[in-house]
Amino acid sequence: MIPKGFRVAGFQCGLKNKRKDVGLIVADKPIPAAVVVTQNQFRAAPIEVTLEQLGGKNSGLAQAVVVNSGNANCATGEQGFRDARRMVDLAALHGQISGPILVCSTGVIGQKLDMQKVERGIVGASQALGSDAKAFMEAILTTDLVEKWAVAWLEGDTVRLASPREAGQAPKDVPTVVGFAKGSGMIAPNMATMLAYVLTDFKAPEEDLYPVLKAAADQSFNRLTVDGDTSTNDLLALMASGESGVKPTQDQFQRLVNAVALDLAKQVARDGEGATKLVEVRVSGSSDPKLVAKTIAESPLVKTAMFGNDPNWGRIVAAAGRSGANVDVSTARLTLKGKSGVEHLIFANGEPATFDPAKVSAELECEHVVIDLSFGDSGEAAIYYTCDFGYGYVRINAEYHT
Repeated sequence: MIPKGFRVAGFQCGLKNKRKDVGLIVADKPIPAAVVVTQNQFRAAPIEVTLEQLGGKNSGLAQAVVVNSGNANCATGEQGFRDARRMVDLAALHGQISGPILVCSTGVIGQKLDMQKVERGIVGASQALGSDAKAFMEAILTTDLVEKWAVAWLEGDTVRLASPREAGQAPKDVPTVVGFAKGSGMIAPNMATMLAYVLTDFKAPEEDLYPVLKAAADQSFNRLTVDGDTSTNDLLALMASGESGVKPTQDQFQRLVNAVALDLAKQVARDGEGATKLVEVRVSGSSDPKLVAKTIAESPLVKTAMFGNDPNWGRIVAAAGRSGANVDVSTARLTLKGKSGVEHLIFANGEPATFDPAKVSAELECEHVVIDLSFGDSGEAAIYYTCDFGYGYVRINAEYHT
């Protein structure tokens, strides 16, 4: 599953109790790379050091990624910067890496890294470099319940996709775009909302990568919210080895990266802390459908209603009404779609529609629910991806630090 020109590894150093917690991605040589990073102004030292490695820009040449989980290395003062730079130096030394290295951390905020453990992890990961994607995926997880990956390739001009929820694998010896992500809580759009790495052996020039990555983030990770909290450590990276020798068209490359990014974003939403379902919010019309969709997707009352399979239209239209966008209530049309794929009209033209609450509730008892709210003859919908709020979310976050 790893594209040509890359090796990966994961190793357990003890930052976490049971899982691997240090990961490496290493390219055979410095290659085009780009990152999109969090807009949280309290961002972690690894984010700043990654940008240093890229010459203060969002794109350039890079040869590797070193990442730890179990500790965010955020709000750790100058020591945090020294530790992030030390991670780069250790990865370069033990991985025999000559080019720039992106560094990432994820976990608890405000605790200094145990660099003795981190060094042991980097040494171990360097010695284990190969094609074991599962080991790397385990190394980046925190409260995630499942690993998240997706693979896209071309069949003619058609983009094909395989993910944990899709049958099949990419055929051998075909250039691919492969993505890995971690994320389950502290997820809100304002960059990438988690750690994610997209690797490809397609040939793509350096100047193409950042616009492609930013466009992919805007229609996927920036349309994703679990709890409305933008993390301090978010980073999305794209690296292109070019080892296949195949150069797709700009449109093909964009569609490949889009497909992987969107599938990963949906997987993050589906694995939201304590979640039982992916909730897709579609809004068309109003002065700002994206803002309306975001407000509905982040509403705790809407999310708890989805957990309870409650077709509570009042919570949805109330969220739309407080979003700050101009909406015409008299033209509002709200449908819910669940288990059977049939749209159930529950609100229309400013008042509740006639529907069977028990039947619609039974429809919502599934893994993917679509909330569709339109205002008049409204054109293309803005889409956000979120999840329900269950009992597990409170338990996980109440006990996360203590």
